[in-house]
Amino acid sequence: MTIQPPPRDLGEKILDLFQNEITIDADVMHYIDSTFSNPSIEEFTRILSDPVNCEVETVLELIFYPDMRIQKKVESILKTYNYSIYDVESATGYILQKMPIVLISFPDQRGILSVYPTDSSIRQFITRLNITRQIDTRIVKTISCFVSDEPGDLRIRVLLRNCRTGFSDPICTFLCKCIEKMYAESPFFWNAFKFLLNFFEYTDPAQDIYFSLMGEKKVLLHNIDQAEKNEKALKGNCVEALMLKGVSILSIDIADARKKIVLIDHICISIFGKTELYGYAEQIESPVTIKTFASDDFI
Repeated sequence: MTIQPPPRDLGEKILDLFQNEITIDADVMHYIDSTFSNPSIEEFTRILSDPVNCEVETVLELIFYPDMRIQKKVESILKTYNYSIYDVESATGYILQKMPIVLISFPDQRGILSVYPTDSSIRQFITRLNITRQIDTRIVKTISCFVSDEPGDLRIRVLLRNCRTGFSDPICTFLCKCIEKMYAESPFFWNAFKFLLNFFEYTDPAQDIYFSLMGEKKVLLHNIDQAEKNEKALKGNCVEALMLKGVSILSIDIADARKKIVLIDHICISIFGKTELYGYAEQIESPVTIKTFASDDFI
């Protein structure tokens, strides 16, 4: 797809997103109820109107945090044009000038209230869209070739735009292979793709990717092994007694670690045609394979 010069109506397009009613998601609702003791619509309206309540700005930024649904709508604009910092600043100024009252809906039938966003919450909203971040042209071309459905196209782009690390040539090549080999073939593509983007944020970009993935798997297996030994030891001893003996108590989510191992194996077999076993695997009480899970298990 040819990238065209950006139009000057970015502000108008983003402003359109606020014309529809916004529903507070479950996580934000939990924060509101925990912080403000399950407020009614009337109580929450008074809270948001309180100029000295230090929690108000945080709540507004959470309410106006762009979720995947909103980001996909924005991505349909961004995939065609490259925007500069100047374009973003111009759009921000336009939105701050024109910003209407926004209807906010509680997800539990508590009702609907009208909210006037603060300048800070709008600026944070736009910042989190990562408008000026560009996706490598090789990945864009691969998406165009192997992702035929628009929702999948936009979702991949949003995940890449949100990624906090720059991509080296080997990582770009690897992600292209992942999309090519796994998008249409694997029901676990989204789980694998999100795992990889997170993995690349803390792995050494100069290291061989297969070697890095196997290193991550080995660490996870070791951690599971240690955690299972700790669990057995804790059945007959208190934490303090074990610490006095010099035992290091490792706290990990064993189920989550197992899922990561399964994804690593699935990714490596799909892309490299191989994976590796380690001695630690023999000590894991309940070995798992990709067939053990449904894709929803990784959410």
